[in-house]
Amino acid sequence: MKKLFVLLSVLFLTACGGSDDPVTPPAQPEAPVTVWAYLIADTNIKSDLRNNIKNMYEGLSEMDKQATLLVYWDGGSSDAYLSASPCILRYTTDGYGNINGIAARDSSYSHKQLAEQAEIVKTYSNQLSTDMSVMTTVLKDMKSLTKTSQIALVAGSHGSAWTESIFSSRAARSFGQDGNGTDNTITTWDMADAIADAGIKFDMVLFDACMMGTAEVCYDFRNVAKYLIVSALDVPAPGFPYHNFMGNLYEGTVTNYIEICKSYVDYYRTYPGGWASVSLVDGNQMEGLATAVKKRLKSHKETLYTYDPIDKLQQYGLNPYVTGFKYVSFDMKQFIADLNDGVVPTDFQTQLDKTVLYADCLENTDDYTIEKSKYCGLGMYIPVSVRTEWNVTFRKTDWYKAAGWNEVTFSWEN
Repeated sequence: MKKLFVLLSVLFLTACGGSDDPVTPPAQPEAPVTVWAYLIADTNIKSDLRNNIKNMYEGLSEMDKQATLLVYWDGGSSDAYLSASPCILRYTTDGYGNINGIAARDSSYSHKQLAEQAEIVKTYSNQLSTDMSVMTTVLKDMKSLTKTSQIALVAGSHGSAWTESIFSSRAARSFGQDGNGTDNTITTWDMADAIADAGIKFDMVLFDACMMGTAEVCYDFRNVAKYLIVSALDVPAPGFPYHNFMGNLYEGTVTNYIEICKSYVDYYRTYPGGWASVSLVDGNQMEGLATAVKKRLKSHKETLYTYDPIDKLQQYGLNPYVTGFKYVSFDMKQFIADLNDGVVPTDFQTQLDKTVLYADCLENTDDYTIEKSKYCGLGMYIPVSVRTEWNVTFRKTDWYKAAGWNEVTFSWEN
């Protein structure tokens, strides 16, 4: 009986001993992708870009994997919350709701608190974040802080497709606007070269910027981004709803990227006064798409000599508040059909389907009237006589020659 009592006592003490010690949960698996954000915020949308980081943080806190978010932030040298701006911020989650070793804050946290919780891993002296060499240097620094082979980039700032100049009274901006100077921008072809110079090919680039869903932009990025998420329209000031899809950014599959596109359109479907268009583009297929367009241009040279798309084709960039985008982007598929008596050639449709993997838009919103049936997911520029300054810039794009525009003559050029 005594032996039984001793045995039971040992079992009891073994079971209860150390019950007050904290239990360390097993480490969560690592996410296969690291997310970078390159945010040029020294402009009039600074508060919106701050909210983007806040939404990214919120989405990060809900993940069930270890994951890292690197943010290059340039809010100007007089930034209210980050005296070290420009800088690289790091937010890392353990997959249990802790970010940078601290329990994630709730939705009531302030931008100041968000900045305080960031790990500032690199600071820079005041610099022009749209300069090619600066961008290359920053991206190399971010690469040195990244362990995963897959990287998704969020590029956030102003945008205007491939055009160097839209407004006569405002800064030119193909991508980015660092301050108010007219030269404080970068063309998309220079931006792609800056990425290539950093030795990087992104798994995906999400342009949280207006009017980037054009063939010209996507062609520029064909060698530096496997996939692109872009909008053919202006992007509303709040940008993409990162808090709703951060987990998808970290998984890096086409299925996940499609979910991001759906999340974007769904968000603005119920947003007061919102509008939206979005596409997932396979960058590796852009060469094939250029070849398919070139085939059609070459076979319709006589038609194009007097062709005027303005009253024929659906345009992107007709927001009444930003009229400077007028004529910058026409629907690609509708254009090809119009050249071909209203029929889209089978070989062209096949290549388009390989290139645009998903596309959606909101139809007939307060600020845009879009026929969804005429929306293929990509816009493209068609030279028009009323935009002679754009026609000059257009000749600088890689798409101009790749798609065969250099072999087309228009009557108004004579």
